[in-house]
This record gives sequence, C-alpha cells and structure tokens, in this order.
Amino acid sequence: MSKALFERDGYAVAPLFDPALIRAAETDIAEHVDRVARALYLPFGESCPEEPLATRLDRIWQEDRSLANLLRIAICTDAHRGPRLRAVADAPELALAAARLAGRPLDGRVVRVRAGIRAFPEHLHDWHSDVARDDGTSCGGVRITAWIPLKDTGPGEGGLELVPGRRDAPLPHREDRAFSIAEGALAGMPRIRPDCPAGSVLFLDRFTPHRSLPVEGSARFALVIWMKGAPTA
Repeated sequence: MSKALFERDGYAVAPLFDPALIRAAETDIAEHVDRVARALYLPFGESCPEEPLATRLDRIWQEDRSLANLLRIAICTDAHRGPRLRAVADAPELALAAARLAGRPLDGRVVRVRAGIRAFPEHLHDWHSDVARDDGTSCGGVRITAWIPLKDTGPGEGGLELVPGRRDAPLPHREDRAFSIAEGALAGMPRIRPDCPAGSVLFLDRFTPHRSLPVEGSARFALVIWMKGAPTA
C-alpha cells in the first residue's frame, strides 16, 4: 500500500485481514435479520429463514416487499454492531493504515453496513464523493473512508466504480434528495473498478467520486467506516 499512489490516485487497496474472518462476518448480518424478524408480529417462517443470506431478501421481496425493505433498513442501520463486524471496524491495523494514508491523526468515525440487493436497485448509490461540501462540519469532517467488502469484488464481480485522481475540492453535487454528481460532470474522465478481494480494504479519499455497481446476482454486503480528522490545536 503506497501513500504516494494514494495521493496521486485518490484511492488505495490494502490486504489487511484474513479473508475467512471477513467472510465469516456475514454471520452477524444473518443473525441480525433473524433477530429483527423474530421481533415482529408476522410469523418468523415468513421471513424465509431457510434461505441463504445472499438470496434471502430477494426471496422475501417476491412475497412481501414491505418486510424485505424493513429488513434491509435494519441491516443498514444496526448490523454493524455485531461482534465480528465490530472487531473488524475496531482493528488497530485498520486505524493505523487509514491515518498513514490520510497524513494526519483521525478521531471520530461513522460505521455502517451497506447492502447491494437486486430487489432494491433504487438504493444503490449514484456518483458522489463522501464529502460533498468542504465546510469542516458534520460529513465535511471526513478525511478518508474504508470500504470493506465481505466477499470478492472487482471487474465482473460488482462493488464500486470510481474516478481516480486526488482532488483539492469535491466536484459539484446536485442539490436533490440523492445529493449526487451529474453524469455530465464526469464526461471524459477515466473510470475504474478496483479489485478488492475479501480481506482487502478499499481506502477512498474524501473527494474521490464513486458509485455502487448494479447487482446482477446474489446480494453483496460491505462494512464502511467514514473517518474524521482529529481537531487541530
């Protein structure tokens, strides 16, 4: 992992974890779906507990779209608190690598699970950068993002597409609900789909444009940590 390349390209991929550990972290998500489904008035059997996590929400969606969406929201809101996912997010090697690439101390972060599910294409993220307004407040305090897929991603395998190149400011974002970068603003710019096998971390600079790729097969999940810069004296 080269800091010089990160400063040039606005991203870097680093193999930081045991792939088996990362793949096993999906168990937290499956257990969370079970936990939420059991808390409902609806019979637990209608949540398709026999279906693998990779296809479970798509299967539920065929019969009950509201239930599928409720479980999707639960995953993206609270599944990151599972013990396996929390151990990954809290790993010292992750914090050290992020601080080295960011070139400054980091203090404060937001952790979430992100889900790409074929039944919910409208919830894939369009072109954006993690800081759209460089005002130093709220999201503007983010310095670097760690995107950790729970299975292999890359060309032909889904994941993220990005526009490489380190920038001094974010590209203009449309002030709509999605808060996204217009396709025309990226015309003529190179685009890449980085290889990021399970166990690797894709680090993104705060101004690097990226988007979620369509889901053509089973669901994919990623642990995402947005890291903020420590206050300066």
